[in-house]
Amino acid sequence: MDQISKRLEKILSHYNLSAGQFAEKIGIQKSSVSHLMSGRNKPSYQFLSKLATTYPDINLNWFITGEGAIFNFADQSPEYENLREEKIPSASELSMPQVKNKNEKKEIHLDQTSKTNKVENIIMIYDDDTFKLLTKT
Repeated sequence: MDQISKRLEKILSHYNLSAGQFAEKIGIQKSSVSHLMSGRNKPSYQFLSKLATTYPDINLNWFITGEGAIFNFADQSPEYENLREEKIPSASELSMPQVKNKNEKKEIHLDQTSKTNKVENIIMIYDDDTFKLLTKT
C-alpha cells in the first residue's frame, strides 16, 4: 500500500466514511477511489480539486506529500493534536511570487530580502488532469 492510500484511509477514518460514501460525496466514481486505495492510480488534478472543494479543511500538501498537518487548521485546535505530523509554514509565513492574470504577461516579483530561500517541491499540473511532484533529493 502506498503513502497516498494510507493518507486517504486516514481521511475516510476521520470522517467515518466508506470508500463508496466518500466517492459519492466528492462526486467521483467508486472505482476511482478503489484504484487510489490499491495504489494502482495516483490522484488526478480533478480528484484533488474535488477533494479540496468538498473538504476545504484537508491540507492538500499533506495529502500529496505527507508533510504538514492533515488539516489546514490543525495547529489552532487541540482536538486535532494527535493528527499533527510535521509543521510547515503557512502561506502568510512564506514569501510567494506575485503572478498576474493568466491572459496577461506574467510578472514575478521575488522577495529580494532573503537570498537563502531554496525550492523544496514543485508540483507540475498537466492538461490531462495528472500531476507530477518533484522533490528535492
